[in-house]
Amino acid sequence: MNRVVTPLHWPSLLALIAAKLAIHLYANALWGFHRDEFLYLSLGCHLDWGYWSNPPLIGWVSALWQGAIGDSPFAFRLFPMLVSCALMVLVVLMARELGAGRYGQFLAGVAMLLTPANLRPGMLFQPVVPDIFFWALLAYLVIRYINTGHKRDILFFGLAFGLSFLNKYATGFALLGFACALLLSPYRRVLWSREAGLAALIALALILPNLLWQSRHGFPVVAHMQGLAENQLVNVRIWDFLTSQLFMNMSVIPVWVAGLAWFFHPTNRRYRVMGWYFVLVFMLLLLLRGKPYYTLGLYPMLIAAGGVWWENALQRAWLRVALPLLILLILLPALPLGLPVLPLPQMRKYCAYLTDKVGFDGPMRWEDGQIHPLPQDYADMLGWEELGQLAIRACREAEGESLLLYCENYGEAGAVDYYGRGQGIPAAISFSDSYRLWLPHSTSAQTLVYINDELGEDVNRLFADIRLIGAIRNPNARERGTSVYLCRQPRQSLGKFWASRVKAVLEGE
Repeated sequence: MNRVVTPLHWPSLLALIAAKLAIHLYANALWGFHRDEFLYLSLGCHLDWGYWSNPPLIGWVSALWQGAIGDSPFAFRLFPMLVSCALMVLVVLMARELGAGRYGQFLAGVAMLLTPANLRPGMLFQPVVPDIFFWALLAYLVIRYINTGHKRDILFFGLAFGLSFLNKYATGFALLGFACALLLSPYRRVLWSREAGLAALIALALILPNLLWQSRHGFPVVAHMQGLAENQLVNVRIWDFLTSQLFMNMSVIPVWVAGLAWFFHPTNRRYRVMGWYFVLVFMLLLLLRGKPYYTLGLYPMLIAAGGVWWENALQRAWLRVALPLLILLILLPALPLGLPVLPLPQMRKYCAYLTDKVGFDGPMRWEDGQIHPLPQDYADMLGWEELGQLAIRACREAEGESLLLYCENYGEAGAVDYYGRGQGIPAAISFSDSYRLWLPHSTSAQTLVYINDELGEDVNRLFADIRLIGAIRNPNARERGTSVYLCRQPRQSLGKFWASRVKAVLEGE
């Protein structure tokens, strides 16, 4: 098929990349580590083919990054920043593949630069921004196959899916969406082609070690998803899901909505499969009460198509200048919610204004369904160093004693491990997330450093001497009140108590 493909305009693309790098380099060190980042730091110290709630890729990247670049918040966040830049470039390439000229490509790049959906994920070291990138890559390969018919793109799809699966299991929704969308299109024959079979084998070869790991450990991802559904997804309301879609891409609503319309326009019938793919996956996640950000991987292709639509719709030069400026003006009032660019005091005032004056409280609604002074992600970046120092103090007061250092959740355990490096304290243990994979099944310790938001009855009964070392006092931290206790003089064997608790937890899996 003969196609006219407009070359990339490298000066404008490089300018967009430079602008994105500048934004993230400024914001990366303003706030501390996020709760989840501590977990991924820890995964990098326990390389394996799988983890409790994650496939292995994020752990491998964590180990590589810590060894090559460093483990400070600034250094650690260079990785998502670079992936986010690569995502922006991929969207520009996708727009070009859909027929965009220089303006359409530029607009698509500007939209990816200025959408909240590519700002905060591009800051935090999590599987989220690689997940968005891989979903966009899968869409790009399908579009390229539609344009060229090259069978190698089907094989590349299998490779990309395999890598995406190793990053986040949710990519299965993308595969299901593409399969159903293809069945509704003239391209359904691809599903039973020889190349599709080879692509499936490529993907299987990549993911098989993780599947075997899951089988060997009793499929912990199933238990994780059950817990997620019971404790978090049950609080996801359909209205909040829908409004979050608008907010996450609020500044570029004119672009992605135009892109969705473009995929369903009669003159673009060959690309309609992409529109059905969006609708099917979106409805599936809505009905299953997925977290709102699960849909983020669907929007890059809409933004790319929106670049094409607006390029055809805007013929006057001043209108072509006005649209990117409008996107910027829409973003600026909401930018602090998309990226932590404000110091804490100003951020609190900003959130209070949105909640009390504007009546917009969605971003301040946490997984518990309640409204709080800060978005949950922001509160999850506070109080950790304070906790680490309390744990170090507790361990030093028990210097020379045989210690067991227990944390109630992975954020606490990861923070204690991070700030306790080189301080001579034992590794943290926890029944939370992947930490349960590294549990010692026995202990000879007689002293317990116990970290939780309250002192459990079983611990209170076990020890005759319990002293509160301190608690997180930061009023803005999600972990506010989390306390560190030094527990001595067990009334019965701590080793027997611990072995029974480990057995109960593991058998309950």
